[in-house]
Amino acid sequence: MSAIPTPDKIRQAKERLDAHVREIVAWHFNPETGTPFWLERIKELGFDPVKEVQTFEDLVKFGLFNDE
Repeated sequence: MSAIPTPDKIRQAKERLDAHVREIVAWHFNPETGTPFWLERIKELGFDPVKEVQTFEDLVKFGLFNDE
């Protein structure tokens, strides 16, 4: 028997993923924990990632980039 995800399980998984995204973004853009790459990147972005990247879908705001 295959496990078919229920709408509730899907919602819960999305909530966990979005919370993880917020945690990672907050870590990378925090002056105390972030790397120079991400802390400098804030100046180029034109938005505050900690405030504006709240969900997995919001990650598109970063656009495409190469590992520089």
